[in-house]
Amino acid sequence: MACDITRGRLIDCKDSIGGLKAIYIAKAYANNVEKVATIANTEMTAGGFATWSSASGSATTVFKYDLVPNLSSMTVNINSDNANGTTFFEQTLSVTLQKIDHDMTNELRLMAYSRSQIFVQDSNDNVFLLGLVDGCHVSGGTVVTGTAKGDLTGYTIEWAAQETNALIQIKPGTDKTDAKYPFDELSDVAALTITPGS
Repeated sequence: MACDITRGRLIDCKDSIGGLKAIYIAKAYANNVEKVATIANTEMTAGGFATWSSASGSATTVFKYDLVPNLSSMTVNINSDNANGTTFFEQTLSVTLQKIDHDMTNELRLMAYSRSQIFVQDSNDNVFLLGLVDGCHVSGGTVVTGTAKGDLTGYTIEWAAQETNALIQIKPGTDKTDAKYPFDELSDVAALTITPGS
């Protein structure tokens, strides 16, 4: 049967930490990522970036947002209905960005209007792709000034996606000095353009 489980799991070492380091937001939604990427058992070894439907000049562009520790998170909720025989996974991403400025306020507006795939790098340098098939859409957020001098002034942004896979994990990067890290182990990383924040 196709849904038979295939392995067990031991209690692992206590060497992981929580939180997120960065997110990489694709410039635009691509409707063919599942078809052009190389994915086996939910691990991506090639992105097919040159042939994403949103690619420009045979390369896919992602924008990197560095995240302050202890402020952002990713959660995947399992939705399974035995009576209907359906299962899907709701991926949610909650990001906090400090300081308010007009450029980011404009980007927030564009994010809210659009949808795209988002790569999430956690504090253990694992990278996950959210919104593989249908993309991620902004489901809420705030622009806040705070009340007291020590309160947050900045943005909170919530993204959501509903997918048939809980997560797609990127083949782990190995060379932290590589400009394309943490994507450096993908076989077609040359076709990925990473635009850092400014």
